[in-house]
Amino acid sequence: MFALSLTLGAFGLILLCARLRMPLGLAIILGSAALGLGFGLDGARLARAAWTGATAPQTLTLALVTTLLLGLSALMRESGQLTSIVTLAHQMLRRPVATMVAMPALIGLLPMPGGAIFSAPMVESASGKVEVSRSLLSSINYWFRHIWEFFWPLYPGVLLAMALTRRAIPAWTALMIFGTAAMFIGGLVMLRGIPADLQARSAPPPPGIKRKLLGATGSIWMILLVWGAASLLARCGLDRVRPDALAGIVLKHGPLVFGLLGSILWTAWTYRISGATLRKAFCRPETYSLAGLIFAIMIFQHTLEAVGAPGRIAAELQGFHVPLALVVAFLPFIAGFVTGIAVGFVGTALPIVLNLVGTVDAAGAIAYIPLAYTFGHLGQMMSPIHVCQIVSNRYFGTTYGPVYRHILPSALITALLNIGYFLFLHRLY
Repeated sequence: MFALSLTLGAFGLILLCARLRMPLGLAIILGSAALGLGFGLDGARLARAAWTGATAPQTLTLALVTTLLLGLSALMRESGQLTSIVTLAHQMLRRPVATMVAMPALIGLLPMPGGAIFSAPMVESASGKVEVSRSLLSSINYWFRHIWEFFWPLYPGVLLAMALTRRAIPAWTALMIFGTAAMFIGGLVMLRGIPADLQARSAPPPPGIKRKLLGATGSIWMILLVWGAASLLARCGLDRVRPDALAGIVLKHGPLVFGLLGSILWTAWTYRISGATLRKAFCRPETYSLAGLIFAIMIFQHTLEAVGAPGRIAAELQGFHVPLALVVAFLPFIAGFVTGIAVGFVGTALPIVLNLVGTVDAAGAIAYIPLAYTFGHLGQMMSPIHVCQIVSNRYFGTTYGPVYRHILPSALITALLNIGYFLFLHRLY
């Protein structure tokens, strides 16, 4: 279990350094170096892996998207749009706690890297002046932001999983929507810590509330509108004009960037935001501090790839003849935990799992798909380098420990419900 122990040891080092008040980005860089050296990389190869991670198109795009997201969030806050959204949502839903759940769930329909930072001010506003622990607010924001990631086809991890399993959107949705329901049910456990004042029901909403809320959330729908249009145009023409790697990068990342830029321009024009306010929104030190953290995370992920950690961990588990169901659950969980992204566990663990299941239990293969995906998703939710957890914790000024105490019971309930679903499917098929 050398590869597994070494990888978990690197995570332990990151968490220890963070606990000792070392800047998280520096702690992750230190963990990356320890991981690479432990797996036998020399200084030159370690530096090359770090450079590759820092300059990869995905890294640069993620840093840009995070910067645009934070800027848009600041503009919506300055214009009063966030307050308006929360007020209208509260009037329609009638319970502040329902608003606290609905806002991150709404933003979760937009698979934006670090999107939890977008819903965090809404969750905070929904709590009003009632005393709620910052760690609980961060946990609610983080957890409900990701309930759709089992089946929503805008998520890259879902698209990759559908391609690997050769299932169309309707078939995949029918198989995986149970995971969203289980995660929502698991998340309800967190709400026991919400004060009674935030659970009280208010008076019925005034007429036209839905139309007003639709207008107030215009910046969010503008992202989807421009994103969809840019994606369609790119797929229709760019791959023919530039059939190369550059076209692939633009196809993958360009629509989201254009969507955010379109939303920023629409918000600035609609709310008559001044040039000074625009500059202030995009010149905050915390924005670029978080962008720097993104580079550290991606360096760690590329170091993992350089040493082949996921594949080596898989080989170790198979070599010890671990039962099939445990391997199917544990391998994606570890892959999700060490990469912190859905594409990470889908791309590294799912092909291994599918090949293994096809060899050992081909007749019941369909039951293993949601089991593998669920545990991979829970792995990334528990990962200390999941960007959404980092930005949410940073916004609410909390640390990993208190947040894990809130989300662990929810994760256990979600896991148990999905194990039951696996047993049902395995018996059915």
